[in-house]
Amino acid sequence: MQSDLLNEAGHPSTTVIPLTSQLIQDAAPLRYRIAAREGLESDSDIMLDQTRTIDNRRITSDMLTILTEKEISDVEAYWRIVLGLD
Repeated sequence: MQSDLLNEAGHPSTTVIPLTSQLIQDAAPLRYRIAAREGLESDSDIMLDQTRTIDNRRITSDMLTILTEKEISDVEAYWRIVLGLD
């Protein structure tokens, strides 16, 4: 969850929003549900209140899935609320 400009510049860290398979109903805007698909074995909640920046050396696996445009838009809207930007 960061600008591709940082990725392309070889920035040594990446801002991530963790996932959990421990689902909580009606937890918006703190969580956003995505359905199991591709490398994501079960439905998962994106935990928008747990955003963190990690060293790129800690990224040890491939991408689990790609969010749809609508999912990205929804997550961005929730994240703006959680960060107090709206």
